[in-house]
Amino acid sequence: MEQPQTDQFRPQGSIDAASVLQPYRGTWSPRLAAHLLRRAGFGGSPADITQATSAGMDAAVDRLLHPGPDGLPASPSGDLTYGPMAAPDERRAAYYSAASWWVDRMLQTPNPLVERMTYFWHNHFTSAVQGGITPALMIGQNQLYRTNALGNYADLTHQVARDPAMLFYLNGNQNRKQHPNENFARELMELFTLGVGNYTEQDVRESARSFTGWIVPRDGGDARFVRALHDDGDKTFLGQTGDFDGDDIINIIMDQPATAQFMATKFLRNFVYDDPEPELVTATAALFRNAKYDVGSLLAVLLRSNVFYSDRAYRSLIKSPVDLVVGALRTVGAASSTPRIIAAMGAMNQVLLIPPNVAGWPGGPQWLNQGTLLARLNFLNQLVSFRTPAPTDAGASPAGAMTPAGAMTAGNGAGAAAAMAMAAMPQMPGPLQWIAGVRETDPVAVAARVLDLTVQGDATDGQRHSVEVFLQTDGVGNPVELNGENIDEKVRGAMSLAMALPAYQLE
Repeated sequence: MEQPQTDQFRPQGSIDAASVLQPYRGTWSPRLAAHLLRRAGFGGSPADITQATSAGMDAAVDRLLHPGPDGLPASPSGDLTYGPMAAPDERRAAYYSAASWWVDRMLQTPNPLVERMTYFWHNHFTSAVQGGITPALMIGQNQLYRTNALGNYADLTHQVARDPAMLFYLNGNQNRKQHPNENFARELMELFTLGVGNYTEQDVRESARSFTGWIVPRDGGDARFVRALHDDGDKTFLGQTGDFDGDDIINIIMDQPATAQFMATKFLRNFVYDDPEPELVTATAALFRNAKYDVGSLLAVLLRSNVFYSDRAYRSLIKSPVDLVVGALRTVGAASSTPRIIAAMGAMNQVLLIPPNVAGWPGGPQWLNQGTLLARLNFLNQLVSFRTPAPTDAGASPAGAMTPAGAMTAGNGAGAAAAMAMAAMPQMPGPLQWIAGVRETDPVAVAARVLDLTVQGDATDGQRHSVEVFLQTDGVGNPVELNGENIDEKVRGAMSLAMALPAYQLE
């Protein structure tokens, strides 16, 4: 398939190739600690930022790279294995159970970099809930990515090639020696490893022959290899000839310099900034190859590097809906998600576990348009403002809920209850907890705390003044004093203003 065209914007300035990946030894601050937690996780709570600041950069990165037990549920509750005759409500409930479980993990995990990399792999080795791919299969793939989050990229690629969800998604389950199916072979090279221009159509055909013979039993379970369905003839792939199987193909791919270049670009675009300089890509690719594709080793360098903490990288990436939503929940102290949270991400054009196609979400500026920006701002305002669930029409999906592949199609019967459940926002601390320790009658101090909580103080003088004015005036501009009667409303409004700042849309 042809890769989608994406707009990439390299930050202004230049790099010093000799020092760009050297360890950062400048001043460590709460702003940079928050930057690390946004890029290597989904944002930090005030306590997380304080802890990372106190630990220092090296120790904070070490903590991210050495995860411990998380104690979180290993799988969602409920039946995620619906059959083809399942009712729409049953399909929708299974989807929301799976997606909410994952968002809860992102929110609650003590190992944020593991969840960040699970999300990274989900958008790299892409599959989706659709057709015969149930939420159960996608949760199995999700666990595969979590287990290998900071492990070896080559090993993970071998495992992905026989993952049941991937076999269904790219028709590997139908790949037989009599009729080789080229879908997985093509995407393996184009999107997962080499990139366009580094293989031929003949390589695709020969690779497809090599991957023949894998099936997923009808009753589920692990994929298995059936030798009678495998093409055991000689194949010529990327200039090498032999009786190759899929593992041989992946080994050959991993020997190609283009693979490290392709993946270096992807890591830099996700962790540093868009359109990285060729010399930065080349240096990062060399690191990755020298580390024998060990992801943890690569990130240990990137997350400590001068370029990572540079002004050019700071708040240079647009938050995905997942980043925005999970980060906002952490900002306000919410402990869990609700189906409404998942629906809100759908309104922002990101349906978790259902990427738009095998290329995944392109990200970058494509996250923002007139409609999605409104959806983002509406969600943030509702998050800090709503005290009670907002009702929706019985039997209807909430505004912005997506319905691809029937996974979230609303039905009858339980529709009213489902709609009410989806209307609920998660429980969270209130405004007085958000500004704890600040004198409630001091608008300047309250504004400073709100801006520190939301954007780590990254506001212009004019933006700071606007928040202060809001706290000291009523709806028509008359002066008011902060007091016990209006503090709740005023802090919620100030939080909404702060979350609407451009800085809050960036990570």
